[in-house]
Amino acid sequence: MEALSTSENGAPAEGVQSQQPTKSSKQRFKPQLSCTFCRNRKLKCDRQLPCENCVKRNSASTCTYVHGQRERSSQVSKSSNAPKDVQSQVRHLEELVISLMNRTANNTALSGNPQPPITPDESTVSTSSNATTPSSDQVANNAVDTEESFGRISIEDNQLNYVGQSHWAAILDNISLLKDHLGATEAPQKETNSALGTQGPDLLVGAVRSATKPEIMAALPSRSVMDVLLMEFLSVPDMGCALFHLPSFMREYNRFWANPSAMPIMWIGLLFCILSLSVQFRTLSNKSLSGILTEQAIRDPGDAINNYREKTVQCLVLGNYTEPGPYTVETLLLYYVSDHFRSSDAQFGTWMVFSLVVRAAMRLGYHRDASHFPKISVFRGEIQRRIWHMIVHLDLINSLQVGLPRMIRDNSFDTQEPRNLLDEDFDENTTQLPPARPNNELTSIVYSNAKHNTTNVFGMIVDQSNSTNPISYEEVMRLDKLLHESKARLPEPLKVLTIEDLTSGAPHDRIRKLSIDLTFQKARCVLHRKWFFPKKSTAIYPYPYSMKTCLDASMRILQTQIMINDETAPGKSLHDHKWKTSSLITHDFLLAAMLLCLYLGYSLAAEEAEQANMQTDTGIRVQWSRDDILRDLQRSYLIWEEMSSTSKDAKKVAKALKAMLGRVPSPAAPSVNGIRQEAFKLAYTAGAPSSCESVSCDNIGLALIAYF
Repeated sequence: MEALSTSENGAPAEGVQSQQPTKSSKQRFKPQLSCTFCRNRKLKCDRQLPCENCVKRNSASTCTYVHGQRERSSQVSKSSNAPKDVQSQVRHLEELVISLMNRTANNTALSGNPQPPITPDESTVSTSSNATTPSSDQVANNAVDTEESFGRISIEDNQLNYVGQSHWAAILDNISLLKDHLGATEAPQKETNSALGTQGPDLLVGAVRSATKPEIMAALPSRSVMDVLLMEFLSVPDMGCALFHLPSFMREYNRFWANPSAMPIMWIGLLFCILSLSVQFRTLSNKSLSGILTEQAIRDPGDAINNYREKTVQCLVLGNYTEPGPYTVETLLLYYVSDHFRSSDAQFGTWMVFSLVVRAAMRLGYHRDASHFPKISVFRGEIQRRIWHMIVHLDLINSLQVGLPRMIRDNSFDTQEPRNLLDEDFDENTTQLPPARPNNELTSIVYSNAKHNTTNVFGMIVDQSNSTNPISYEEVMRLDKLLHESKARLPEPLKVLTIEDLTSGAPHDRIRKLSIDLTFQKARCVLHRKWFFPKKSTAIYPYPYSMKTCLDASMRILQTQIMINDETAPGKSLHDHKWKTSSLITHDFLLAAMLLCLYLGYSLAAEEAEQANMQTDTGIRVQWSRDDILRDLQRSYLIWEEMSSTSKDAKKVAKALKAMLGRVPSPAAPSVNGIRQEAFKLAYTAGAPSSCESVSCDNIGLALIAYF
């Protein structure tokens, strides 16, 4: 079209027909709602960030929109239009994580270390994949580790609280991803029960006034009371024997009564702590103390416990526990045990007290075998080995309880295991230890050494679980093999094959077997927890052995909880040992309950997506049906509900179990979609190992232990 000619003043030139001015039409601004990739390819975009098309093409990190406000509105729309089904919600969260990983990979590529982009399907690649490029394994490991290995940080009462990914609270957070499906739980209410709150350890918070030695000595009870309480403590199997050489300690006790003021103040603190624990044991076992404390000024058991504990703290301060000497480690260790029994829940302050035990023991050289140092007597060296073994085990269990890495690593000590000797076999005058007794004599030392062998492997598992470096599945199976080998080396009287093996025998033998078996089962859960997940595209488990291991171990732990609850009832054989089911053991039950809830959540997601029927009979068959799991979880829920009035952790788990049990169909009722119950007893993946025998060394580097 020829341009209109105009005059200088802008009016139409002569000879040109004048035109009516037209109204300027205001065109509506239409923002580009599709991402750049979909717009150029003329694909239908779901308008998410990243969109599904970009994710499928490994371009999640490059998914961009022309208009910047689209990114902000996308975030709002995603939060308001959350996926309605569980499978979509989990996939959506995984895509966000993958997007973050790929952006990190792009940044790494600029520095000269390019990484391949990650897709959701690659994040759950099977262990038996025949991929020839080294990057495929790296991609799988990165995806799994990124989602699981960060652990969990919560904010409660304006305080940050971190736990590792294998802690029960972190697993509970994973189940909370299914909260839209399970239904919202009731809003948290402010805690009104003061019994649930526990002050920090007196030794650390400075709640105890200082005292002189005469003031402390004046608080000692009469000898008749001390004799009864001392014998009560020393009669506890595997308690006094592991800490003391009993004949030597009784000689010191007699010297104390001959000249009380001559004994070191730290030994006096040790004696007060023994008195405190003895009263605690009797109280927790519902034994009467009326005939013991009647002659004392303080007759209430609770007041007596607090008074003896206070004197212990005063002795530790007066003896300057920061410069460890004789009896410092023993007194700190017993004070830790006493403080531990103050609460049914894990207390971080108690873990800090135990760190003092570890550092004091290292300061005195307990972590190095006494044979390296001629100045340490044979007698003292053997006692140090006994104490150090107890410290190593408690360090592992305590660290797991609070969800943090352990303080003692394998390469930081070389202390040998103590010999299987009775206290009568050696004393302070011994210059050469006698040969060890055979292990078929089930002494406290045999039990301690057997548990230590399992603890050694468990420690390696926990270190890998807390490591910031990814762990390969080959390493998982190597540790699994070592764990089962440690179980095979157990003395016959300590081996447990079925739950029925824990229901017979002398009470202290049953407690020993129970302790070792719980350690073994918990180690299996922690080792395979990271690999206990279904593949999102098919709802099947790419690591069926890990799935079966977590289920078997969790069910054994839950059955043990039910058995302990029944056997510690009044009139039952383990009633006097009820105090041993402290929060250290309770943590095992919490972990098992959360893993089983996680499994039920996965199963419900598969059922609603109508994918459970994709499982086939060629995979590993687990022995637990959904009915079995629900039945034990229901019994476990009743136990937690009963403990809720005195335990915050129990209250939290009871709520989670109640929510899960309320949404899962009753064992007697058919499933909603008519899917057979047998579908939940299978875990199969094409090409993945279906049994221990079928795994070749080429696939995972070693053969599995065929134990099921």
